[in-house]
Formats: sequence, structure tokens, C-alpha cells
Amino acid sequence: MRRVYVSLITVVAIYSLAIVVFSTSNIFGQATFGNVSGTVTDPAGAAIPNAQVTITDTERGETVQTKTNSSGNYTQTHLLSGQYRIVIAAPGFADLNATAVVQVDATTRVDAQLQIGKAATEVTVTGETPLLIKDRAEVSTTLAAAELEKLPILDRNITSLLVSLPGAGRYPVNSGMSSAENQQGDIQTPVNGQLPYSNGFLLDGTENHSNILGLAVVNPNPDALEEFKVTSSNYDAEFGNVSGAMLQGTTKSGTNQYHGSAFEYLRNNVFNAADPFSHVNPPIRWNQFGGSVGGPIKKDKLFVFFAYEGTRRRDSGSEITTVPTAAERSGDLSALLGSYICADGTTSPTGCANPLKVTTTEGQTVAAQAGMVFDPRTGSPDGSGRQVVATNGQVNVLTPAAPMAKLLTYLPMPNFGPAGQTFNNYATAVGRLNDGGQYDGRIDYTISANHHLFGRYSLADFILEGPGAFGDVAGGPSPLGFAGNSHARNQSLALGYTYSITSTLFADFRFGYYRYRPHNLPNGFGKTPALDAGLLGLNTGAADTSGMPASYVQGDGGFNFGYALGVNACNCPLSETENHFQWVNNWTKQTGNHTIKWGVDVRRAQQKRIDSGAHRAGEVTFGSSVTGDSTVDTIANGSATTGEGLGSFLMGFPTYFQQNNTGPGFYPALRQTRLYFFGQDEWRITPKLTLTYGLRYENYLPQVAAQPGGGATFDPTTGEAVVAGIGSVPRNMGIKPYNLGFAPRLGIAYQLTSKTVIRTGYGRSYNAAGVGAVFAQNPELDPPVQFVQVLNQPNPYTTAIRTFLTTGRPAAPSPPIGTMGRYPLPNGIQVYFFFDTPDAYRIPLADFWNFSVQHEIAPTLTVEAAYVGNVGRHGFLNENRNQAVPGPGDYDPRRPFFKFGDEQPIYDVCNCDNSSYNSLQMKLQKRVSHGLDFLLTYTWSKTFTNGEGGYGFADNYNVRGDHGPATFDRTHAVTLLNNWELPFGKGRRYLSNSSKAADAVAGGWRLSGVTTIYSGVAFTPTISSAPLLNADFNYVRPDVIGDPHVSNPSADLWFNPAAYTAPQAPYRNGDVSKGSLRGPALFVFNLSLSKEFMIVENKTIEFRWENFNAFNHVNLGLPGNTVDVGGAGQITSTANPMRLMQLALHFRF
Repeated sequence: MRRVYVSLITVVAIYSLAIVVFSTSNIFGQATFGNVSGTVTDPAGAAIPNAQVTITDTERGETVQTKTNSSGNYTQTHLLSGQYRIVIAAPGFADLNATAVVQVDATTRVDAQLQIGKAATEVTVTGETPLLIKDRAEVSTTLAAAELEKLPILDRNITSLLVSLPGAGRYPVNSGMSSAENQQGDIQTPVNGQLPYSNGFLLDGTENHSNILGLAVVNPNPDALEEFKVTSSNYDAEFGNVSGAMLQGTTKSGTNQYHGSAFEYLRNNVFNAADPFSHVNPPIRWNQFGGSVGGPIKKDKLFVFFAYEGTRRRDSGSEITTVPTAAERSGDLSALLGSYICADGTTSPTGCANPLKVTTTEGQTVAAQAGMVFDPRTGSPDGSGRQVVATNGQVNVLTPAAPMAKLLTYLPMPNFGPAGQTFNNYATAVGRLNDGGQYDGRIDYTISANHHLFGRYSLADFILEGPGAFGDVAGGPSPLGFAGNSHARNQSLALGYTYSITSTLFADFRFGYYRYRPHNLPNGFGKTPALDAGLLGLNTGAADTSGMPASYVQGDGGFNFGYALGVNACNCPLSETENHFQWVNNWTKQTGNHTIKWGVDVRRAQQKRIDSGAHRAGEVTFGSSVTGDSTVDTIANGSATTGEGLGSFLMGFPTYFQQNNTGPGFYPALRQTRLYFFGQDEWRITPKLTLTYGLRYENYLPQVAAQPGGGATFDPTTGEAVVAGIGSVPRNMGIKPYNLGFAPRLGIAYQLTSKTVIRTGYGRSYNAAGVGAVFAQNPELDPPVQFVQVLNQPNPYTTAIRTFLTTGRPAAPSPPIGTMGRYPLPNGIQVYFFFDTPDAYRIPLADFWNFSVQHEIAPTLTVEAAYVGNVGRHGFLNENRNQAVPGPGDYDPRRPFFKFGDEQPIYDVCNCDNSSYNSLQMKLQKRVSHGLDFLLTYTWSKTFTNGEGGYGFADNYNVRGDHGPATFDRTHAVTLLNNWELPFGKGRRYLSNSSKAADAVAGGWRLSGVTTIYSGVAFTPTISSAPLLNADFNYVRPDVIGDPHVSNPSADLWFNPAAYTAPQAPYRNGDVSKGSLRGPALFVFNLSLSKEFMIVENKTIEFRWENFNAFNHVNLGLPGNTVDVGGAGQITSTANPMRLMQLALHFRF
């Protein structure tokens, strides 16, 4: 044992030392094979050494042989999934014949007790890997092709099944990923408390997971898959670069018989249910069609498989949103006036005995009211002493600036709700074109019993086109998640060579490649609506600055329009190409009771990304405070607020402005290398006890610019931008690799009885993905390569661009780079990402553990209970290092980098996000018997995080203040996957003697389902106005002054907004805790009723009637959580579509 252990550590140490020394720069394990193992004994139970074990692939004709060792144990690895026949022979004993099914990354045990004599013994091992897992400590679920084919899977998207497995969660809404960048339809799902981009996806043992956005690059259709496995904890040392769920898909291969399929799925709005809020059932014409075929080119040698799936979708969605009323467009905002504000700061809906008085622009003195619009050109810069706008004695009536009034002509008029309603007064249904085609082709070649080659190529093409709620030019929110025009082409290639050097030594060589390439444009590209309206500096003449700028109008009666990520998920224009190359070499050695694995995986990634995270025509925010009065707001302190975002818009005074730009002559492209090594020993100490231990080493080398000037960062000590590859600046911008990426793994499986197994394990895993970037950092988006001009408010009451309408926004400065590669960062040019310090960053990691007990109730039925937990450390967050420290006076003097003249946000990448997850996971699983199989799970869990990546925390100086339940935390989850062959018809329990005609009608029906039930997700109330805070927090939490819970939560009022007020102490956030409220529960029942008709032998056609959300349950979305604006506490959308019905025919031969 000591010799084996030393050898294992030596291998890993040599690999690790090579990385540290040479430092020139995801092993996912290349688990594309299954194993057969067992113990051979005589009638007395004594081991039989040197017994001959012959294993034959009955579908492809390939035969391999091995022998038992001195302990009577044998193991045969590197077997393709499928049906096998096993013959075990030893002199003086009768041969034993067995049949078994091998699954990928699983071991099928065939133990044999040979009998003395010559008559052969026939043994049938279950057609699937036994449910009782005796030798592995991982937490996993495997679905074979037969199971995938039966289940109702929405859009035939296999990744959607992830939400139905133990430990998986579900976001309350789309996770924020633009559908245009995810046309392959990867479902982003948090698993075991880890964020979705912490998941991984292997396809045929090669990487299928984008380094940038954490998405599956290609998403094979179920007819192309042999099986689909999900491992969520205690992965083997072979696997890495994942801390959530590891998805493994294996494509089908050809066999000695030609087999295939053809299918057509149809969806139509005639069958669907209407939205419960808009009462609209939008038109839809949805067709999904395709097929597969596989067979021999040369029997027993060369096999081919091909699959195609096409989608033609013409659908639409309904949206309820807000547009200005006719009165508001004319400048009459009197409908937005609220309660009267008394001199003591209290409020009254009818008037105060001692009212607070203010002056109008016409010189009148009037009682102050919430929602009053003050002219920012009056009073002091700090917002005090202002005058309320008035016309002909009527307050809150103003004359709109001509360009702003013209811009509003692009928006439709209200058409929903009572006349004069100023919130949620516009309902629409908009259409979408979404076409796609995916091709998967595979070749397998058995050169000899010891040499095997395979290759697979997948191509996926997509087109997505759709308007916003306000049409092509005006854009606005999209009920379907994206407005714009997108084309995507994704490709994946896998090549593999397996060499069985001896019966106990195997080598596996693999090459993988993928290309992820989306291209997005906004609708109205080439048009200049802002320029036509008289707004300068937005549509500047360059093609990429065309289209409607994004406008965010906040406050009561607020609305958004234009195109941007924050309006309609349009990262437009976007041109991105991500190439990923992978070279893998894994070895397996069997010696005694040990199976030792070691390997190396080298990755090379290339990325070119021309991004529009801020719209290139500009994004303009119109907040309420710029038209408020600071004196009135301070007196009221949260009981009421003045100012309206719509007033700010109509007068043309923005509170925030940003616009994306590209530096001239720069090539925004990066390169990165990753090196992974592992060693592992699986030691079968006794027939009942298996110990698996291993060590991984991962080194994520820094990104480098593909060409000089292709990336940049920021030096916080000098206030300078640092440009890659120019002057003395290296192309990696001085970022040092993290060379201590060791990840131990340990698993123990003990068979307590013949029907009970206890398993436990611990492991560590690294994951460098995060926040839509490698290392949460996109140096190609930093100035001068690409840069965002940002104009801030110096305080809450001063406009960001005081001369916005007359002279346009200030031109973005063009930095003088020179030859040194360093230059002072100009004021107003934002830095997206920089490491501080560049040699001190860590790779995010998760330490995970589990303890489980599994019991076999019957050969086809097991129950399992598991404690699964993990802690995440050093997660990436992007914090604004130039955020103003809370305090008195203007923001800018309180900004750390104001000493360099910088007022704009400057974001770093910090290792300051931590998480914890603890859960009870229970599973009851039944394999097919008596026509019934199911997987029933229950999860009780708690997930706590700081910021969950990105910018999702309030105060950059107090990240721990945002520690609390994650935004995806749901305490309870129940899921069920089931298939039931109904017991009617010939040979079944009922109508067993029915006629052929009766059997054709009553027999052969199957009821299948995918059920998910979740308790409510955590969310946090916020407030838009906090007069005493005087800081530019990312968001503001209120103080709690009452009970927020209501007796009968409903869409009309889910919680009580009056239980909250603005922070009552100066310069601090509110005292409400993160995740203190819970949203509605989720009930989704997807059901399928199908019947298979036999045409001739081995040829069938299946009819399917599928219903998603079959009972048409209204699953409410989250309520408006900003407590001081209209719609607070109200729910206006669903978290899951209403009933969708589809019909299908599926031919198989």
C-alpha cells in the first residue's frame, strides 16, 4: 500500500513541480467510458486467481479479455456504454455467462461464484447499473437514453432536467443572461448553493462549457444522447473546474444494426392558456423536427451516427408595462402628487394643520406634497431652496423640453387599466422569430481489440429576432427576454484514441475544440432617433451608435425604453468569438486491489469580444432626486419624497449617463492557458470497503493580450491605466499566476449489509469562471481598448449633465497612450476590472462534503438520505473602488481616486465573496418493474452568500453587510420524474384477454411526468430615496418600522411596504437584512400521455400529448420590492409560463 501511495504522490508532485517551474501559462475528467468489475470465487467462497474474463460488446462486436488477480478481483475499464456479454472461465470450473449494461463513468459489478463441473451457468445482471452504489462516494444521478426519451422535456432541452435533481434550485426569474447569447438554451441552475456558472458540462469527455458566460456551447437533443449524468458533490480527482453540478453527456454511436428515429413536435396557441395578468394568449407556431440514424460502415469495425434537430418558432409574449399618459406627455404631472408633508415630517393624505410650505416658480407659496417636481435650475446646488414647477397657478405642470417631447412620440399611448392610470397602463403582445438547427455526427472505429478511435462534430446555427414592447425603433422591455437581432453559430469537435497497452494498463488521448460565436444588433440599427429629436452626442454618426438610446425613467410613473442589457437584454452591438482547444492524456493502471488513474489536461482559450455592456448610443438614467428638494426630503426623511423621474426626463436633466466606446486601432482579444493534473487511487480494501483518494493540481495562467494594446488594467497607486504589451508593460499586465491550486479528494464507501451502503466524502474544487468573464475580469473592455464614458451626479440633487440638451454630453476623452504603456486615467472613463494587487488574487474554491446512507428496499427500489454541504471561499466580486465614503457634502471629495481627478466608477476584482450551503437530500428511486419507474427527491437547504458575484451588494465598504440568504435560496424542494406503463391491454393486468382491435385502442399507453415544487425564494426590500444616507450605494435597504407580512398574501399585495422607511440615521444603510422576505412558492407539473404503435417488428411510431404546467397553475413572480414607488408589494408577472400543450409523433426503427 505504501509503495502505491508513494507512486501516486510522486506522479502528482512531478506534474505539479513542472507547472510551478515553467509557469508558461479545466480538467474535467475525460470520463467517457464505463467499467465492469467483480470478484470470482469457488463454491466455498475462496478467490480464484487467473480466471479468464471475456467481455463482448453485443452491439458492436468488440471483444476484450482480462484476468482475475490473486484476490480473485478483475476490472475492465474503457468500455463504451451499451449491452455486454461476459464469460468467466477457469480450469476445473463451469463457465459462467452473464449479460450486463455498462454506463458512462459508472461501474457495473458482475461477481461470479463458479461451480465445479462442465455445464455452463447463465447469470443475468440487471439491464442497468445497480441502484445500490457500493464503491463510490459521489452524489450523482444518471438518466439513460430510454428514460430521456420518455420524459416530457420542454423544448427537448436536456439541461432543463437539472432543476429536477437533488440539490438543484431555480432562479425566480431569468438569471440575467441574454437569450441572444444563449440561443442553445442552456438552463442556468444553481446547484448545492453554488452559482450557475459554477456548473460544468462535458460532452463526450471534452469541454462543452464557455469560459466566459458559463454556458453549454452545444446542447444535444435527446435522440442524440446515450445518457446524461449529473454529479453534484464529491467528484473524483479526475474532475475539476467545477464547484456546482457537473453535467456529462455522451452521444450515441452506431452499432452493427441500423437504428434511428424521426420526430415532429407541434405547439400552437390554440392549445395554450392565457397570461393571467394581461389575459392575452399570444399567437405561437412552434415546430421541432428531426431525426437520427446510426449503423455500421464495416461491421464490428467502423460505425457512424448522425442526428439533426431543427426548430421553427414564431411565437409571442405579453407584457404589462408603463408609458406616460397624454397629460404627462404635455407636462402635467399633477396626477403624481401624493400626501401632504407636515412641518414636523409626518404626512397626511388630506392636509396638515401645520403644513410645510414651499415656493413655486410663479412666486406662490403652497403646501409641500410628495411627488412635487422642483426646478433644478433654482435654489442651491445641494438641492435646498428650490421652487416647485407651476404653470398658471397649477403645481407640477411644466413645459417639456422639445427634444424630450419628440422622443416620447416614439412610445405608444396607454391602453390598459382605468383612464388616467399612471402605472402598468400598457399591455401588448409582441412576436418573435427564433429558428435553429443542430447537427451531431459521430464515427467510431475499432482498429483492433486494443485500439479504438472516435470523432464527433456538432454544429448549431440560430437566428433570433424580436421587437421590444414599444416596437422596433423605441424598443422597451421584451416579454420574451430579448429585443433585437441575433445570429449565433456554435461548434464542437471531439477526437479520441484509446490504447489498451496490456490487460491492466490503458491510455486515453483526447482532443477537444469548441467555438462560441454570437453576433447581436439592436432593432432600428442605422436609424438616429435621438439625433432626429435634437439630442446631441448620442447618435454620433458611426453605425454602432445608431438606434434608440436607452432611457431609464425612475419613480412613480417610471418606464424604460430603447435598447440595452438593462432594458431588454440587448447587449447590442455585440461581436464575440471564443475558441477553446483541449489536449488530454489519461492513464489507468490496475494492480492488485488498486485502480490508479493519472492524467494531464492542457487548455488554450482565445477570445475576441467587442462588447456593448453600456449601449453605444448611450444609456441615460432620469432619477427622481434631481427634481426634488433636499430640505423637504430631509424633514420628511422617508415618510414622503419629492421629485419625479418623469419630471427629470421631461426637462432633460439626467442623473446618470454611460456610453460604450472603442479605442481606435486596438484589437480586443485575449489568450489564456490552463494546466490541470491529477492522480487517484481506488483501493478496494475489502469486498465491503472501498477507499478512493486523490489529488488534483490546477493552474489558471493569467490572460494575455493577443496583440499589444489588446487589453488593459488600472494601477490604483498612481491612477494610471496600464496597457498590455506597450512599453515595459507585459502582455499579461503584470498579473501573477496562482501556483497553489492543490485540490485533495477523498471518498469512502462501506457496505454495511448486503442491502445498505454508507458513503462519505470530502473534496476541494476550483472554479475561475464568474461574472461573465474568466477570473471575473475582461481586460479587453478596459480603456483604452474599449471604454465606457460615465457621468455621475456630484450629489443626489445635481444633474449629471447640466448642459445636456444644449451642447450634448461632453466628448469622451481620447487618452494619449504614448510609448510607455501607462497614462493618467481621464476623468469620466470607467474601469471595469482590475486586480489589486495583481500578484495576490486567489482562484475561487469550494470545499464540499457529504455523508449518505442508501438502502435497497427491493432490487429495483432504493431509498437514500444524505447530508450535503459546502463552503465557497475567495469568490469574485466587482466592487466600485471609487464609491464615495458615506458622509456630508458632495460625493466627489469623498471618492478615493478623486485625488487623481477621477469621479467615475472604477471596479476592481476582489476575492471577497463567501458562501455556505447545508442540506438534507433524500431520494427514492425505482427502476422499471411492473411498468413503473420514478425518481422522487426532497431537499431541505440553506444557502448564504455575500454578493453572489458581480455587483449585487450595496456598500462596497461593507460587503459583509450583504451576507444573508442567496437570491436563489429556497428552503424546500420536491421533484418527481416518473414513467408509468398503464396496466391496460393484452398481456397486462386489465383487459389482458382483449381483442387485437381493443388492445390497439386501450393498450400501450404511458403516463410520464416531471414535477417540481419549490418554496418561495428569498428577496430583499429596497428603497429609492434615503435623504440621510448621502452616498452612492449600489442599492439602499430601508429601516424596518413594522410587520411586513400580510395576512393573505396575493398578487395585489404580497407584503406591506408601509413597514419600511428610509434609514433614520445619517450615512448608513437601512437595518433590513438581506433575504428577509420570501416570494411565492412554485408548482410545476409537466405531464405526458403517449402511446406506441407497432408497425412491424423493430419499427414503432409513438404519439405524445404533452402538457407543461398541465394544471395551469398561476406561479406568481416576485413582487415589486422598491417600497417607496408605485407597485411596491404588487406582483405583475409569472415565474413560469401558463399551460403549454404540444403534440408529437416519434418514429423509431
